[in-house]
Amino acid sequence: RNRERGRRMNALGIVFSNIRDKNVAEITKNRIMSSVPFGGRYRLIDFVLSNMTNSGITKVGVITRHNYQNLMDHLGTGKAWDLARKRGGIQVLQPYVDDLEELVHMDNRLNTLKGIMYYLDKADEEYVILSDCDIIHNISYADILKEHKNNDADVTMVYKKHDKDATWNAKRPIFMLDEEGHVKKIKRSNSTKKGDALYIGTMVMRKDFLKNHLLVANNKGYKTLLEYWSDNASHIKIDGYEFKEYYAYIDSLESYLASNLDLLDLKVREELFRKPYRPIYTSVNDSPATTYGEDAVVENSIIADGCIINGTVKNSVIFRGVKIDKDAEINNCVIMQDSIIGVNATLSHIVTDKNVFIGDDRTLCGHDTHPFFIEKGSII
Repeated sequence: RNRERGRRMNALGIVFSNIRDKNVAEITKNRIMSSVPFGGRYRLIDFVLSNMTNSGITKVGVITRHNYQNLMDHLGTGKAWDLARKRGGIQVLQPYVDDLEELVHMDNRLNTLKGIMYYLDKADEEYVILSDCDIIHNISYADILKEHKNNDADVTMVYKKHDKDATWNAKRPIFMLDEEGHVKKIKRSNSTKKGDALYIGTMVMRKDFLKNHLLVANNKGYKTLLEYWSDNASHIKIDGYEFKEYYAYIDSLESYLASNLDLLDLKVREELFRKPYRPIYTSVNDSPATTYGEDAVVENSIIADGCIINGTVKNSVIFRGVKIDKDAEINNCVIMQDSIIGVNATLSHIVTDKNVFIGDDRTLCGHDTHPFFIEKGSII
């Protein structure tokens, strides 16, 4: 299906599907982070799975524990990502815990990986690619692994230099790098300055190296993998790999809305979806074409198939099967699947879940720094 897929990579993919669900509690109430809808037709996991299969990774373990029916329905056999295979392919993993242990916290990579040691033990691949699901980007893992080998690193972690000062609701990992690009310390912060190296959820290492250090970190009482790397960076060679293209970090409702609206920028769409030999795949749902009424007005928006548009839509992302009635006005919104917006309703900076009904003459207004969320099935 593309040129890179023919180059099988000697690496196992591990995807953390529940990573930091609590940061976007509104959207993850009825689903996990990896199955959050995005961009009118995708789910967040589509990006990491496409990155893996485009890089020649043919065996992927998706770690999840609960509330994952939406994810299972979306993944199916893995055919959409060329991962429906007799050997390898995609496998959903549930971390093993002893009866006396507390449930594994799915936002903790260290405990989670300890719980899938059985899967790592039986894998034949020499390397392992660990990736979160709350980062959106189009990246070549093959390029990262090549640099990892060339530099003879123990661990290679991907970062993005932030282009401006910023603050967030949740703490994000930031690297302290030396002049040669080695990670010397990892801190967590709610803010960053222009030029700071922000970790964007991907690390590469030998599988046996990971297994050994999981045991050491666990025996020493570490709670997180990043904390262990940070404390041991003086004798573990941790390289930083700079990613220079578009990325989005989904860790709040604000960042979810902003990253969807980023897709309205042609440059962003090209960096995500128009890479030669690196398409983003998703499971396909056939729908009829969208119908536009004679009074419909659509400006700078993404409209999925199967919609009926009779009102005005500006700077918004509209999912499949949405109906927007006459004289309704939608601005800077994300409207998920099969929702109905009534006559003369006005919505600004709103994120709706699926199957939401907004009645006639309703006015709902948020702000780009404080969007409002409407739960699945709500009637307003």
